[in-house]
Amino acid sequence: MSRPRSRRPGEGLPRTATTFVGRRRELVEVRRLLAESRLVTLTGPGGVGKTRLALEVAHQVQRAFPDGVWFVDLETVTDESRVPQAVGAVLGVLERSARPLPDQIVDHLSGRRALVVLDNCEHVLAGVARLTDDLLRRADDVRLLATSRHVLGVQGEHLRVVSPLPVPCPAAAGGAVSTGRYDAVRLLVDRAVAIEPRFMITDANAADVATLCAQLDGLPLAIELAATRLRTLTPEQVVQRLAGRFGVLTRIGAAVQPRQRSLQSLVDWSYSLCSVRERALWARLSVFAGSFDLAAVESVCADSELPAEAVYDLVDRLVAQSVVVVEPDGDRVRFRLLETIRQYGRERLAEQDLERVVRRRHLDHYLTVAERVALRWCGPTQAADLALLRTEFGNLRAAYECALDLEDHDTAARLVTGLRSLWYTSVYLGQGRSWLDEVLLLPGSEDALRARVLSVAVWVCLLLGDAQVAIDRLAECVRIAERGGGRRALTFATYAQGMQALFCGELDLAVERFDTAVRLFDRDGDVEGLLWVRFPLALALSHLGVHDRATVICHRSLRLSSELGEQLCRSYTLWVLGLDTWRRGDPAGATRLLGEGLTIQRSFDDPIGAALMIEVLAWIAASQDLIPLAAARLEVARSLWTDIGTAIEAFGLPLRAPHDACEARVLAAGGSAAAGPARLIGRVVRVSDLIADVLDGVPDPARRDATPASGVRRGARGGESRTDPAGSGGTRSGSGGPGLPTCSLTARELAVAELVAGGLTNRAIAARLVVSPRTVDGHLERILAKLGFTSRAQVAAWFTEHGR
Repeated sequence: MSRPRSRRPGEGLPRTATTFVGRRRELVEVRRLLAESRLVTLTGPGGVGKTRLALEVAHQVQRAFPDGVWFVDLETVTDESRVPQAVGAVLGVLERSARPLPDQIVDHLSGRRALVVLDNCEHVLAGVARLTDDLLRRADDVRLLATSRHVLGVQGEHLRVVSPLPVPCPAAAGGAVSTGRYDAVRLLVDRAVAIEPRFMITDANAADVATLCAQLDGLPLAIELAATRLRTLTPEQVVQRLAGRFGVLTRIGAAVQPRQRSLQSLVDWSYSLCSVRERALWARLSVFAGSFDLAAVESVCADSELPAEAVYDLVDRLVAQSVVVVEPDGDRVRFRLLETIRQYGRERLAEQDLERVVRRRHLDHYLTVAERVALRWCGPTQAADLALLRTEFGNLRAAYECALDLEDHDTAARLVTGLRSLWYTSVYLGQGRSWLDEVLLLPGSEDALRARVLSVAVWVCLLLGDAQVAIDRLAECVRIAERGGGRRALTFATYAQGMQALFCGELDLAVERFDTAVRLFDRDGDVEGLLWVRFPLALALSHLGVHDRATVICHRSLRLSSELGEQLCRSYTLWVLGLDTWRRGDPAGATRLLGEGLTIQRSFDDPIGAALMIEVLAWIAASQDLIPLAAARLEVARSLWTDIGTAIEAFGLPLRAPHDACEARVLAAGGSAAAGPARLIGRVVRVSDLIADVLDGVPDPARRDATPASGVRRGARGGESRTDPAGSGGTRSGSGGPGLPTCSLTARELAVAELVAGGLTNRAIAARLVVSPRTVDGHLERILAKLGFTSRAQVAAWFTEHGR
């Protein structure tokens, strides 16, 4: 056989009719993998852009393969034994010999530096695997780039998962400029303009564009199909029609491959490649909302048809086929279905008449999760349990909606009360209020259960500052207790009466009710109740000036928390003790106590507790004439109150006076109650990041290595010697407008970005901010991640244009 002629670079590659958008990191990574390994497989769900990425890589590297780059489309090959024929046809190797065709292909490529792209391998895996294995063993200079929804499973294979394009967060969408930075949006605009030149992103439609791209999971094919609808519909109208996405997202064209003409046909293709059991699991996984773990899959999806012991293997196979997405979660793994895949599975589940059954199992599982957390709340797993509830909130919402759909009112009531710790400690406070109000309108719950719902509702309403509704809920709770609703109903009502009195400033009544509640909780052995009642009792006593008893109660509560390994109520108790210590004239001691409480809060991301503690730290700073520090802390607290939807006065009128006094001192000194971090920090910034900012100004040897961020430098005596304007954020502006990405930077990150723009190295920045170089490294990594950048130069350019 004659040797192959030398080919012109790119001669074997098809031309593309549209521009390639985004994927800069993927291009670099795949080119690196090709340089290091001989077989690279791009995997991912249908429509994610594997073929287009492979083509772009092939075009970019073609000069490195002087003997040719070939593209083999296996879509129309239906028999795995015909894979060599498809490859041979592209290479020009014909079956004109008695020797097996794979051997002829190997001979044809041996000794040549060539790249073969094998596209759409998932339905002929065995045939592709055999041929690639032959080539890897016998044609040393050949490189192979494959695309497949399923891994090939060949020794030496290197995988690169192709993820959907980055999308903006609809809830935090900015204007046209910031929204247009995302690759998914850029692709939508590029394809829409090609068919409707007048289309553009504006500040008016940016939120709808962000929602459209997010609801399409950033899938390039789905986005391109949606773009064809923008000829006659607005982005908002397309979004409204996405519930029926499989009918909306279609296109017609003779040159379009059959399974690329609609989202339906694309997902049908993936479904057809699955076994019967894999299809059954796919359908059942559709009841999950957001991510889920393996334990949930085994609990919800397993039955006689799908035994629990087979579930893990089936999940693994669906991951390998790019139906299920893996999401690392710390040292654990969670899974997720893209919304398009999930919706398709839900339709199949309905066809199997199993939707009600599987949704019921989903409801039962997440009710168990919520009640298990509630049962062990006052223990060492508290922070992890709260993080779990937040992670599972999408599934908890789906479970709650299922209970309502099934008219299982008692289960709905048990679920909303089981989630009480989530309501009390997060930005889900308003969501909790909505669910509680809804459940209280439902008929049927027995008195004891209704009393539990009412007691939680009273607390939530008080936290939100809705005193009148809290009074109404409390009155009903008391009536239930008086007509024999059980001892727990009486205890809950007594505790709620104390909270109501405290928040309304009736301090003597609050102390009397709390003292009674302490006796009742102690009688029942309810340690959770004891912890939740003692710190507000101490707070009421502090407001009354009964400092010695307040201190005794706080220390008693701290001892109980230590015995149980409990941390959240411990942090609130430290807040009360810190406030009382400041009132007794010891600002340094108060600052240490509040710093300890805030350090605990970093593990909980609890905006309420953080806001209360940061408020008091602001008051302390103002009382020491540290006005810039007081202003910065006050603004961080205000941003948290805004996110929660409440204010400091909701926690009792006695707290309003020191807040007003602090604000007045800041204003009198020429500060601003509306400047600084509060205007910069949006909902997307984690509470723990804000706490880290504040803790930098709290002297505590135990936190000497904590990441500083508030701009307060420590003096020789460990005190707050002066403020650093670059770190305080007091003069920063911008709030997610056209120039600011939706993932806003913290005050410290903005200070680091400014110094990067000034040309300083990380070591120089560390010296300027009095932190370790490693701390600066961490800040810069978070800045790059939040802004979607890959280099310091991009950060510098961004800050020069927008950061000021």
